Amino acid sequence: MAVRIEDILIAATLGAWAIYLVISNQLRSYLKDKLNQAMLLFFFIGAVSLFCAIFLTHSVTPHIGILHLLRRVEYMMLLPVIVTVVKTKKQLISILIVLALVVMAVDGYALGQQFLDWPVISTTNSEFSKGLILRLTPGARVSSTFAGHYDLAAFLAMAIVVMTAVFFALKKRFKILVLLVAIPSVMILIITAARQSFVAAFAGIIFVLILSKKKKYLLLLFICVAIILIYPSQLRDRLISTITVNIFNQGQRYEGRTEDQQIRSRLNIPTLAIKTSSTSAQTSTFASPSGTIATDITPGEPIDTTELGVYRSFQIRLNIEWPRAIRAFIKNPLLGTGYSSLDIATDNDFLRSLGEVGFLGTAALGLVLIEVGRRIYSLLQSQSKLIKYTGAGIFSMMITFLINGLFIDVLEASKVATLFWMTLGLGLAAVKFK
Repeated sequence: MAVRIEDILIAATLGAWAIYLVISNQLRSYLKDKLNQAMLLFFFIGAVSLFCAIFLTHSVTPHIGILHLLRRVEYMMLLPVIVTVVKTKKQLISILIVLALVVMAVDGYALGQQFLDWPVISTTNSEFSKGLILRLTPGARVSSTFAGHYDLAAFLAMAIVVMTAVFFALKKRFKILVLLVAIPSVMILIITAARQSFVAAFAGIIFVLILSKKKKYLLLLFICVAIILIYPSQLRDRLISTITVNIFNQGQRYEGRTEDQQIRSRLNIPTLAIKTSSTSAQTSTFASPSGTIATDITPGEPIDTTELGVYRSFQIRLNIEWPRAIRAFIKNPLLGTGYSSLDIATDNDFLRSLGEVGFLGTAALGLVLIEVGRRIYSLLQSQSKLIKYTGAGIFSMMITFLINGLFIDVLEASKVATLFWMTLGLGLAAVKFK
Protein backbone atom coordinates (compact mmCIF):
# COMPACT_ATOMS: atom_id res chain seq x y z
CA MET A 1 0.00 0.00 0.00
CA ALA A 2 1.50 3.33 -1.09
CA VAL A 3 0.42 6.96 -1.27
CA ARG A 4 0.64 8.33 -4.82
CA ILE A 5 0.51 11.81 -6.34
CA GLU A 6 -3.08 11.20 -7.49
CA ASP A 7 -4.06 10.50 -3.86
CA ILE A 8 -2.65 13.88 -2.83
CA LEU A 9 -4.51 15.62 -5.68
CA ILE A 10 -7.79 13.93 -4.77
CA ALA A 11 -7.29 14.75 -1.08
CA ALA A 12 -6.69 18.41 -1.98
CA THR A 13 -9.84 18.40 -4.12
CA LEU A 14 -11.92 16.90 -1.32
CA GLY A 15 -10.50 19.43 1.12
CA ALA A 16 -11.37 22.36 -1.15
CA TRP A 17 -14.85 20.92 -1.68
CA ALA A 18 -15.43 20.56 2.07
CA ILE A 19 -14.40 24.20 2.62
CA TYR A 20 -16.80 25.22 -0.15
CA LEU A 21 -19.67 23.38 1.55
CA VAL A 22 -19.03 25.22 4.80
CA ILE A 23 -18.59 28.67 3.22
CA SER A 24 -21.67 28.31 0.99
CA ASN A 25 -23.84 27.03 3.89
CA GLN A 26 -24.59 23.80 1.99
CA LEU A 27 -23.23 21.44 4.66
CA ARG A 28 -26.59 21.05 6.38
CA SER A 29 -28.41 20.22 3.14
CA TYR A 30 -25.63 17.77 2.27
CA LEU A 31 -26.07 15.95 5.57
CA LYS A 32 -29.86 15.77 5.11
CA ASP A 33 -29.58 13.89 1.82
CA LYS A 34 -30.37 10.17 2.29
CA LEU A 35 -27.70 9.09 -0.17
CA ASN A 36 -25.03 11.04 1.67
CA GLN A 37 -26.27 9.60 4.96
CA ALA A 38 -25.88 6.09 3.51
CA MET A 39 -22.33 6.90 2.42
CA LEU A 40 -21.41 8.26 5.85
CA LEU A 41 -22.96 5.14 7.43
CA PHE A 42 -20.77 2.99 5.19
CA PHE A 43 -17.65 4.88 6.27
CA PHE A 44 -18.67 4.69 9.95
CA ILE A 45 -19.21 0.91 9.84
CA GLY A 46 -15.87 0.51 8.07
CA ALA A 47 -14.17 2.54 10.80
CA VAL A 48 -15.83 0.48 13.58
CA SER A 49 -14.82 -2.73 11.80
CA LEU A 50 -11.24 -1.49 11.52
CA PHE A 51 -11.20 -0.47 15.20
CA CYS A 52 -12.27 -3.99 16.19
CA ALA A 53 -9.71 -5.51 13.81
CA ILE A 54 -6.87 -3.46 15.31
CA PHE A 55 -7.68 -3.61 19.01
CA LEU A 56 -9.77 -6.77 19.46
CA THR A 57 -9.06 -9.43 16.83
CA HIS A 58 -5.62 -8.09 15.78
CA SER A 59 -6.33 -9.20 12.22
CA VAL A 60 -4.78 -6.20 10.42
CA THR A 61 -1.65 -4.08 10.48
CA PRO A 62 -2.94 -0.72 11.83
CA HIS A 63 -1.43 1.70 9.32
CA ILE A 64 -2.26 -0.55 6.36
CA GLY A 65 -5.86 -0.92 7.54
CA ILE A 66 -6.21 2.84 7.98
CA LEU A 67 -4.87 3.49 4.46
CA HIS A 68 -7.38 0.97 3.05
CA LEU A 69 -10.22 2.74 4.84
CA LEU A 70 -9.06 6.13 3.58
CA ARG A 71 -8.89 4.71 0.06
CA ARG A 72 -12.60 3.85 0.20
CA VAL A 73 -13.41 7.33 1.47
CA GLU A 74 -11.19 8.93 -1.16
CA TYR A 75 -12.77 7.16 -4.10
CA MET A 76 -16.43 7.32 -3.07
CA MET A 77 -16.38 10.97 -1.98
CA LEU A 78 -15.66 11.98 -5.56
CA LEU A 79 -19.33 11.25 -6.25
CA PRO A 80 -20.76 14.16 -4.23
CA VAL A 81 -17.98 16.42 -5.50
CA ILE A 82 -19.13 15.90 -9.09
CA VAL A 83 -22.77 16.37 -8.05
CA THR A 84 -21.84 19.73 -6.52
CA VAL A 85 -19.65 20.94 -9.39
CA VAL A 86 -21.67 19.90 -12.47
CA LYS A 87 -24.76 22.09 -12.67
CA THR A 88 -25.64 22.54 -16.34
CA LYS A 89 -26.25 20.48 -19.45
CA LYS A 90 -23.40 22.35 -21.14
CA GLN A 91 -20.99 21.05 -18.49
CA LEU A 92 -22.32 17.53 -19.08
CA ILE A 93 -21.57 17.82 -22.79
CA SER A 94 -18.07 19.13 -22.08
CA ILE A 95 -17.35 16.21 -19.73
CA LEU A 96 -18.58 13.68 -22.29
CA ILE A 97 -16.24 15.23 -24.87
CA VAL A 98 -13.32 15.02 -22.43
CA LEU A 99 -14.22 11.38 -21.73
CA ALA A 100 -14.08 10.64 -25.48
CA LEU A 101 -10.67 12.32 -25.75
CA VAL A 102 -9.37 10.33 -22.77
CA VAL A 103 -10.60 7.08 -24.32
CA MET A 104 -8.84 8.00 -27.58
CA ALA A 105 -5.59 8.67 -25.71
CA VAL A 106 -5.86 5.37 -23.81
CA ASP A 107 -6.55 3.46 -27.03
CA GLY A 108 -3.67 5.19 -28.81
CA TYR A 109 -1.17 4.29 -26.11
CA ALA A 110 -2.45 0.71 -26.00
CA LEU A 111 -1.88 0.36 -29.74
CA GLY A 112 1.59 1.85 -29.26
CA GLN A 113 2.40 -0.81 -26.65
CA GLN A 114 1.10 -3.56 -28.89
CA PHE A 115 2.67 -2.56 -32.20
CA LEU A 116 5.35 0.12 -31.54
CA ASP A 117 7.08 -1.33 -28.48
CA TRP A 118 6.06 1.56 -26.25
CA PRO A 119 6.95 1.25 -22.52
CA VAL A 120 4.75 -0.59 -20.04
CA ILE A 121 4.59 0.28 -16.35
CA SER A 122 2.59 -2.36 -14.50
CA THR A 123 1.72 -3.23 -10.89
CA THR A 124 0.69 -6.81 -11.55
CA ASN A 125 3.33 -8.06 -9.10
CA SER A 126 5.62 -6.67 -6.41
CA GLU A 127 8.65 -6.36 -8.71
CA PHE A 128 6.85 -4.52 -11.49
CA SER A 129 5.19 -2.15 -9.01
CA LYS A 130 8.62 -0.72 -8.16
CA GLY A 131 8.43 1.23 -11.42
CA LEU A 132 10.20 -1.05 -13.88
CA ILE A 133 10.03 0.03 -17.52
CA LEU A 134 8.85 -3.07 -19.37
CA ARG A 135 8.07 -4.14 -22.92
CA LEU A 136 5.33 -6.43 -24.18
CA THR A 137 6.50 -9.86 -25.31
CA PRO A 138 4.58 -11.98 -27.86
CA GLY A 139 1.30 -13.07 -26.29
CA ALA A 140 1.37 -10.43 -23.54
CA ARG A 141 -1.69 -8.25 -22.98
CA VAL A 142 -1.75 -4.48 -23.13
CA SER A 143 -2.40 -2.31 -20.08
CA SER A 144 -2.04 1.12 -21.72
CA THR A 145 -1.93 3.80 -18.98
CA PHE A 146 -3.45 1.51 -16.34
CA ALA A 147 -1.87 -0.71 -13.70
CA GLY A 148 -2.72 -3.89 -15.59
CA HIS A 149 -4.80 -5.30 -18.44
CA TYR A 150 -7.73 -6.04 -16.12
CA ASP A 151 -7.99 -2.37 -15.12
CA LEU A 152 -7.77 -1.28 -18.75
CA ALA A 153 -10.47 -3.76 -19.75
CA ALA A 154 -12.78 -2.65 -16.92
CA PHE A 155 -12.38 0.98 -17.98
CA LEU A 156 -13.03 0.21 -21.65
CA ALA A 157 -16.12 -1.82 -20.77
CA MET A 158 -17.50 1.16 -18.85
CA ALA A 159 -16.63 3.63 -21.61
CA ILE A 160 -18.05 1.47 -24.42
CA VAL A 161 -21.39 1.12 -22.63
CA VAL A 162 -21.70 4.88 -22.06
CA MET A 163 -20.67 5.65 -25.65
CA THR A 164 -23.27 3.19 -26.96
CA ALA A 165 -26.02 5.10 -25.16
CA VAL A 166 -24.77 8.56 -26.15
CA PHE A 167 -24.55 7.38 -29.78
CA PHE A 168 -28.36 7.29 -30.02
CA ALA A 169 -28.69 10.85 -28.68
CA LEU A 170 -26.49 12.49 -31.32
CA LYS A 171 -27.00 13.70 -34.86
CA LYS A 172 -25.58 11.67 -37.74
CA ARG A 173 -22.29 13.55 -38.13
CA PHE A 174 -21.55 13.17 -34.41
CA LYS A 175 -22.50 9.49 -34.47
CA ILE A 176 -19.58 8.89 -36.82
CA LEU A 177 -17.21 10.51 -34.32
CA VAL A 178 -18.50 8.23 -31.56
CA LEU A 179 -17.93 5.19 -33.78
CA LEU A 180 -14.36 6.34 -34.44
CA VAL A 181 -13.78 6.19 -30.69
CA ALA A 182 -15.86 3.12 -29.85
CA ILE A 183 -14.57 0.71 -32.52
CA PRO A 184 -10.87 0.99 -31.51
CA SER A 185 -11.99 0.61 -27.88
CA VAL A 186 -13.66 -2.68 -28.71
CA MET A 187 -10.50 -3.80 -30.50
CA ILE A 188 -8.35 -2.97 -27.47
CA LEU A 189 -10.83 -4.74 -25.18
CA ILE A 190 -10.41 -7.87 -27.32
CA ILE A 191 -6.61 -7.56 -27.18
CA THR A 192 -6.69 -7.45 -23.36
CA ALA A 193 -8.33 -10.91 -23.47
CA ALA A 194 -10.17 -10.05 -20.22
CA ARG A 195 -13.11 -12.42 -20.32
CA GLN A 196 -15.15 -10.95 -17.49
CA SER A 197 -14.89 -7.39 -18.85
CA PHE A 198 -15.94 -8.53 -22.32
CA VAL A 199 -18.97 -10.34 -20.89
CA ALA A 200 -19.74 -7.33 -18.65
CA ALA A 201 -19.58 -4.95 -21.63
CA PHE A 202 -21.84 -7.26 -23.63
CA ALA A 203 -24.39 -7.32 -20.79
CA GLY A 204 -24.13 -3.56 -20.35
CA ILE A 205 -24.85 -2.90 -24.02
CA ILE A 206 -27.90 -5.17 -23.81
CA PHE A 207 -29.21 -3.07 -20.93
CA VAL A 208 -28.52 0.12 -22.91
CA LEU A 209 -30.53 -1.14 -25.88
CA ILE A 210 -33.42 -2.24 -23.69
CA LEU A 211 -33.54 0.94 -21.59
CA SER A 212 -33.16 3.11 -24.69
CA LYS A 213 -35.93 1.16 -26.44
CA LYS A 214 -33.56 0.16 -29.24
CA LYS A 215 -34.22 -3.57 -29.05
CA LYS A 216 -34.03 -3.85 -32.84
CA TYR A 217 -30.24 -3.55 -32.51
CA LEU A 218 -30.01 -6.65 -30.29
CA LEU A 219 -29.69 -8.97 -33.28
CA LEU A 220 -26.86 -6.84 -34.70
CA LEU A 221 -25.14 -6.96 -31.30
CA PHE A 222 -25.31 -10.76 -31.15
CA ILE A 223 -23.97 -11.01 -34.71
CA CYS A 224 -21.01 -8.75 -33.84
CA VAL A 225 -20.24 -10.78 -30.71
CA ALA A 226 -20.44 -14.02 -32.72
CA ILE A 227 -17.95 -12.63 -35.27
CA ILE A 228 -15.60 -11.58 -32.46
CA LEU A 229 -15.76 -15.05 -30.91
CA ILE A 230 -15.24 -16.80 -34.26
CA TYR A 231 -12.14 -14.77 -35.16
CA PRO A 232 -8.98 -16.32 -33.61
CA SER A 233 -7.78 -14.36 -30.59
CA GLN A 234 -6.61 -14.86 -27.01
CA LEU A 235 -10.04 -13.72 -25.86
CA ARG A 236 -11.75 -16.47 -27.84
CA ASP A 237 -9.26 -19.11 -26.69
CA ARG A 238 -9.62 -18.09 -23.04
CA LEU A 239 -13.41 -18.05 -23.22
CA ILE A 240 -13.43 -21.52 -24.77
CA SER A 241 -10.93 -22.77 -22.20
CA THR A 242 -13.10 -21.40 -19.41
CA ILE A 243 -15.90 -23.72 -20.55
CA THR A 244 -13.85 -26.76 -21.55
CA VAL A 245 -11.31 -26.73 -18.70
CA ASN A 246 -13.09 -25.24 -15.71
CA ILE A 247 -16.64 -26.46 -16.37
CA PHE A 248 -16.23 -29.73 -18.29
CA ASN A 249 -12.77 -30.58 -16.92
CA GLN A 250 -11.37 -31.32 -20.39
CA GLY A 251 -7.92 -30.72 -21.87
CA GLN A 252 -4.70 -32.73 -21.79
CA ARG A 253 -3.28 -32.83 -18.25
CA TYR A 254 0.31 -33.25 -17.20
CA GLU A 255 1.67 -36.49 -15.74
CA GLY A 256 5.24 -37.22 -14.63
CA ARG A 257 7.17 -39.20 -17.25
CA THR A 258 10.54 -39.91 -15.67
CA GLU A 259 10.99 -41.63 -12.32
CA ASP A 260 12.20 -38.39 -10.74
CA GLN A 261 9.21 -36.50 -12.09
CA GLN A 262 6.81 -39.17 -10.84
CA ILE A 263 8.30 -38.91 -7.34
CA ARG A 264 7.93 -35.14 -7.45
CA SER A 265 4.41 -35.59 -8.82
CA ARG A 266 3.40 -37.51 -5.71
CA LEU A 267 4.60 -34.55 -3.67
CA ASN A 268 2.48 -32.27 -5.88
CA ILE A 269 5.33 -29.93 -6.75
CA PRO A 270 6.41 -28.60 -10.18
CA THR A 271 7.67 -31.50 -12.25
CA LEU A 272 9.47 -29.74 -15.10
CA ALA A 273 12.88 -28.18 -14.71
CA ILE A 274 12.28 -25.08 -16.87
CA LYS A 275 10.24 -22.33 -15.30
CA THR A 276 7.79 -20.16 -17.22
CA SER A 277 8.95 -16.76 -18.42
CA SER A 278 6.09 -14.96 -16.73
CA THR A 279 8.02 -12.42 -14.65
CA SER A 280 11.44 -11.40 -15.87
CA ALA A 281 12.66 -8.25 -14.18
CA GLN A 282 16.14 -8.73 -15.60
CA THR A 283 15.04 -8.63 -19.23
CA SER A 284 12.23 -6.15 -18.53
CA THR A 285 9.65 -8.29 -20.31
CA PHE A 286 6.71 -10.30 -19.15
CA ALA A 287 4.22 -12.98 -20.25
CA SER A 288 4.80 -16.01 -22.39
CA PRO A 289 3.24 -16.91 -25.76
CA SER A 290 -0.27 -18.30 -25.76
CA GLY A 291 -1.11 -21.76 -27.05
CA THR A 292 2.35 -23.28 -26.45
CA ILE A 293 3.39 -26.11 -24.13
CA ALA A 294 3.41 -24.93 -20.52
CA THR A 295 6.33 -25.41 -18.14
CA ASP A 296 6.67 -25.47 -14.35
CA ILE A 297 3.36 -27.27 -13.85
CA THR A 298 2.04 -29.77 -11.31
CA PRO A 299 0.25 -33.07 -11.99
CA GLY A 300 -3.34 -32.68 -13.14
CA GLU A 301 -2.81 -29.20 -14.60
CA PRO A 302 -3.38 -28.53 -18.33
CA ILE A 303 -0.32 -28.64 -20.58
CA ASP A 304 -1.44 -25.84 -22.93
CA THR A 305 -0.38 -22.40 -21.63
CA THR A 306 -3.75 -20.77 -22.35
CA GLU A 307 -5.66 -23.56 -20.63
CA LEU A 308 -3.20 -23.51 -17.73
CA GLY A 309 -3.66 -19.78 -17.21
CA VAL A 310 -7.44 -20.08 -17.24
CA TYR A 311 -7.31 -23.13 -14.94
CA ARG A 312 -5.04 -21.47 -12.37
CA SER A 313 -6.98 -18.21 -12.50
CA PHE A 314 -10.15 -20.00 -11.46
CA GLN A 315 -8.51 -22.39 -9.00
CA ILE A 316 -6.84 -19.54 -7.12
CA ARG A 317 -10.23 -17.90 -6.68
CA LEU A 318 -12.07 -21.11 -5.87
CA ASN A 319 -9.55 -22.66 -3.48
CA ILE A 320 -7.72 -19.71 -1.91
CA GLU A 321 -9.18 -16.23 -2.30
CA TRP A 322 -12.93 -16.86 -2.02
CA PRO A 323 -12.69 -19.36 0.90
CA ARG A 324 -10.44 -16.87 2.73
CA ALA A 325 -13.11 -14.18 2.42
CA ILE A 326 -15.84 -16.59 3.52
CA ARG A 327 -13.82 -17.64 6.58
CA ALA A 328 -13.36 -13.97 7.52
CA PHE A 329 -17.11 -13.40 7.21
CA ILE A 330 -17.89 -16.43 9.36
CA LYS A 331 -15.39 -15.25 11.96
CA ASN A 332 -17.27 -11.97 12.38
CA PRO A 333 -20.51 -11.90 10.33
CA LEU A 334 -21.54 -8.39 11.39
CA LEU A 335 -18.30 -6.41 10.99
CA GLY A 336 -15.85 -8.74 9.20
CA THR A 337 -12.14 -8.81 10.00
CA GLY A 338 -11.29 -5.27 8.86
CA TYR A 339 -9.96 -3.59 5.74
CA SER A 340 -6.72 -5.16 4.39
CA SER A 341 -7.28 -8.40 6.35
CA LEU A 342 -7.85 -10.40 3.15
CA ASP A 343 -4.40 -9.74 1.68
CA ILE A 344 -3.88 -8.13 -1.72
CA ALA A 345 -6.81 -9.56 -3.70
CA THR A 346 -10.05 -11.50 -3.39
CA ASP A 347 -11.13 -11.21 -7.03
CA ASN A 348 -14.75 -10.76 -5.97
CA ASP A 349 -15.76 -7.40 -4.56
CA PHE A 350 -18.88 -8.75 -2.89
CA LEU A 351 -17.07 -11.51 -1.00
CA ARG A 352 -14.30 -9.05 -0.19
CA SER A 353 -16.81 -6.65 1.32
CA LEU A 354 -18.44 -9.41 3.38
CA GLY A 355 -15.05 -10.59 4.62
CA GLU A 356 -13.67 -7.14 5.48
CA VAL A 357 -16.69 -5.22 6.81
CA GLY A 358 -19.24 -7.99 7.29
CA PHE A 359 -22.97 -7.92 6.67
CA LEU A 360 -23.44 -4.42 8.09
CA GLY A 361 -20.78 -2.80 5.90
CA THR A 362 -21.93 -4.68 2.80
CA ALA A 363 -25.55 -3.71 3.46
CA ALA A 364 -24.53 -0.04 3.79
CA LEU A 365 -22.63 -0.24 0.49
CA GLY A 366 -25.71 -1.85 -1.06
CA LEU A 367 -27.87 1.03 0.17
CA VAL A 368 -25.53 3.50 -1.53
CA LEU A 369 -25.59 1.65 -4.84
CA ILE A 370 -29.35 1.08 -4.79
CA GLU A 371 -30.10 4.74 -4.06
CA VAL A 372 -27.67 5.90 -6.76
CA GLY A 373 -29.22 3.47 -9.26
CA ARG A 374 -32.76 4.56 -8.38
CA ARG A 375 -31.97 8.23 -8.96
CA ILE A 376 -30.10 7.70 -12.20
CA TYR A 377 -32.89 5.44 -13.48
CA SER A 378 -35.26 8.41 -13.12
CA LEU A 379 -33.33 10.14 -15.93
CA LEU A 380 -35.05 7.80 -18.37
CA GLN A 381 -38.15 10.00 -17.96
CA SER A 382 -36.26 13.15 -18.99
CA GLN A 383 -37.58 15.17 -21.92
CA SER A 384 -34.01 15.88 -23.03
CA LYS A 385 -32.80 13.26 -25.46
CA LEU A 386 -29.17 13.65 -24.40
CA ILE A 387 -29.92 13.38 -20.67
CA LYS A 388 -32.26 10.43 -21.20
CA TYR A 389 -29.75 8.38 -23.16
CA THR A 390 -26.85 9.43 -20.94
CA GLY A 391 -28.87 8.23 -17.96
CA ALA A 392 -29.46 4.88 -19.68
CA GLY A 393 -25.73 4.63 -20.39
CA ILE A 394 -24.62 5.46 -16.85
CA PHE A 395 -27.19 3.08 -15.30
CA SER A 396 -26.04 0.30 -17.63
CA MET A 397 -22.39 1.19 -16.91
CA MET A 398 -23.15 0.65 -13.24
CA ILE A 399 -24.41 -2.86 -14.01
CA THR A 400 -21.33 -3.50 -16.16
CA PHE A 401 -19.08 -2.46 -13.29
CA LEU A 402 -20.84 -4.69 -10.77
CA ILE A 403 -20.64 -7.70 -13.12
CA ASN A 404 -16.90 -7.05 -13.36
CA GLY A 405 -16.83 -7.03 -9.57
CA LEU A 406 -17.82 -10.69 -9.51
CA PHE A 407 -14.31 -11.72 -10.60
CA ILE A 408 -11.97 -8.78 -9.95
CA ASP A 409 -11.68 -6.16 -7.19
CA VAL A 410 -12.75 -3.16 -9.27
CA LEU A 411 -13.86 -1.07 -6.28
CA GLU A 412 -10.26 -1.11 -5.05
CA ALA A 413 -8.63 -0.35 -8.42
CA SER A 414 -7.69 3.33 -8.17
CA LYS A 415 -8.12 4.55 -11.74
CA VAL A 416 -11.21 2.46 -12.40
CA ALA A 417 -12.97 3.10 -9.07
CA THR A 418 -12.43 6.87 -9.19
CA LEU A 419 -13.88 7.04 -12.71
CA PHE A 420 -16.79 4.83 -11.64
CA TRP A 421 -17.83 7.08 -8.75
CA MET A 422 -17.28 10.25 -10.77
CA THR A 423 -19.42 8.91 -13.62
CA LEU A 424 -22.19 8.04 -11.18
CA GLY A 425 -21.84 11.55 -9.80
CA LEU A 426 -22.31 12.88 -13.32
CA GLY A 427 -25.59 10.97 -13.57
CA LEU A 428 -26.78 12.28 -10.21
CA ALA A 429 -25.85 15.82 -11.24
CA ALA A 430 -28.04 15.44 -14.33
CA VAL A 431 -30.98 14.59 -12.07
CA LYS A 432 -30.76 18.12 -10.64
CA PHE A 433 -30.60 19.91 -13.99
CA LYS A 434 -33.45 22.40 -14.46
